[in-house]
Amino acid sequence: MRKISTKAVVEFSGMTGSSLLITCLVAWTAKDSFPIDFRGVLTLASAFVLFYFLTILLFRLRQRIAPIPYGNIKPGSAAENTAFVYMLHYILLFNPLIYSRLLPYPVLGGLLRALGAKIGANSFCSGLMMDPQFIQIGNNSLIGNDAMLIAHVIEGDVLAYEPIVIGDNVTIGARAIIMAGVTVDDGAIIGVQSVVSKGSHI
Repeated sequence: MRKISTKAVVEFSGMTGSSLLITCLVAWTAKDSFPIDFRGVLTLASAFVLFYFLTILLFRLRQRIAPIPYGNIKPGSAAENTAFVYMLHYILLFNPLIYSRLLPYPVLGGLLRALGAKIGANSFCSGLMMDPQFIQIGNNSLIGNDAMLIAHVIEGDVLAYEPIVIGDNVTIGARAIIMAGVTVDDGAIIGVQSVVSKGSHI
């Protein structure tokens, strides 16, 4: 695995620090507007939501300005720095929330959409979706419990991102693993604990 650059760490810290500073200022200003009996709890809960809202907003803005390209990412390139900033956000901020199992599935679906996942009507993901912005799921599809959708490739010095496209009326069984670059056509059923290797077409 490549070492995350100092430049990416500094950029991530600046983005996160900005969100944290704004959150603290707003929470301090707004705390007196909450009922005194619940002031502490409501202030913390509101600050938590605001922090993640601002963090996701800055993250999506950064991705819109300089998106991660599909395919292999060259060492030392601008795309690599973008990928490092992206990874830091997920490792330190987003994955603990996504994998916590504390969010109800409708709320988790909203979070995944906010992070860039394209999820169709009446489709649900009760698995682990890595790299949501590289994943597209059609209508009436179900991702089973603990299934994993992994749109990145990190193998030795190789770093790459490839989209995962899942069609309509697809069922992916519990604990199945869907790797980068996979396309699953409409109506397909992927069994429990199956592994769909990189670049496959089902």
